[in-house]
Amino acid sequence: MANELSREEISQRTCVITVTYYPDTTDIRFQLAIKLCKLAVKQQIHLFIVDGSPNHRAVKKQLSDDVSSTRYIHFIEQGKEACHCGKGGALRQSIEEAQEWIEDGAAKPNDREDRKKQLQEAVICFTEPEKVDLMNHIHDIARPLLNGNADAVVPTRNDEIFRQTYPMEQYHSESFGNMHFNLLAKQFEGFQREGATKLDWLFGPFAFKANLAANWLAYDGNSWDAQMIPYVRGVRNNNWRIMSVMVNFRHSKEMKEQEEGDPVWTKKRLMQLNLLFDLLGEEELT
Repeated sequence: MANELSREEISQRTCVITVTYYPDTTDIRFQLAIKLCKLAVKQQIHLFIVDGSPNHRAVKKQLSDDVSSTRYIHFIEQGKEACHCGKGGALRQSIEEAQEWIEDGAAKPNDREDRKKQLQEAVICFTEPEKVDLMNHIHDIARPLLNGNADAVVPTRNDEIFRQTYPMEQYHSESFGNMHFNLLAKQFEGFQREGATKLDWLFGPFAFKANLAANWLAYDGNSWDAQMIPYVRGVRNNNWRIMSVMVNFRHSKEMKEQEEGDPVWTKKRLMQLNLLFDLLGEEELT
């Protein structure tokens, strides 16, 4: 495999997945999701969106109206099956959709080995839809996976830009959480390797080689744990190579304006830490 892939080649071999839920299309997060879709089209990267909105059809129509071309946008209604419930279930469904699309691109789609090869040479990257700017860094995130230098990548925010563009409460809570999980993880050899000692656990986005999707599909968690625990188990139990990639990610100013100084959101930060300190920290990293 070539050491240097062009941006076009990376775009062709990378799928981005996300999950959405909107009470209505006036939600600020829906407007940011539109921006994410437009960037995906511009970058020619396939974006798979699993949507659990109460009025899925209206959301889908508005998205189609606002995005000039939906060639690269796959908008799927969240399933009702137990395995697809909640945020974790929507994540698993989006991985299934991306995996199937990658396999169908095989030269001989009915050939098991050909489908396997397609997955080995592709990347799936998750992000939350409001993290619009992440689409501008997808190529940097996917490159070490496609070059064979990593099995999973957790992008890491530039600390100065992190502090400037995030709600201050979120900056402090996520910085504290990252320190805690990195302290716990260092007992495992896979997290002692170069590039793996300081992960940005609470950023949210992560990427992995598409042929490793089974780790996420086998995990039945329904919250933030469904994003992280599968790659922790991969490193701990299967000797996966995990690494961080620094990105100059800028959070949407609309999110900072909406959430900074609001106790509703500081309570959510605490809830997130409590959940992950238990499910990730105590059960997986201790």
